[in-house]
Amino acid sequence: RKSMPNLDEFLHKPELVHKTELEKINGVKSCSKCDENAEEAFWDPISLVLSWDCPNGHKNQFKVN
Repeated sequence: RKSMPNLDEFLHKPELVHKTELEKINGVKSCSKCDENAEEAFWDPISLVLSWDCPNGHKNQFKVN
């Protein structure tokens, strides 16, 4: 005899969350909005995005296709 599936598993399914670990990359990265340079950038290997903030707070990123 088969048992009924647990409906709670379908209705309240826990979300799978993957912890993204960013790799810190040292080196000069220029800002796309001003003449300042950032001294470090962060690589996200899951989304293939390199991102950095300049000293003026501008957010910069480059996505690899």
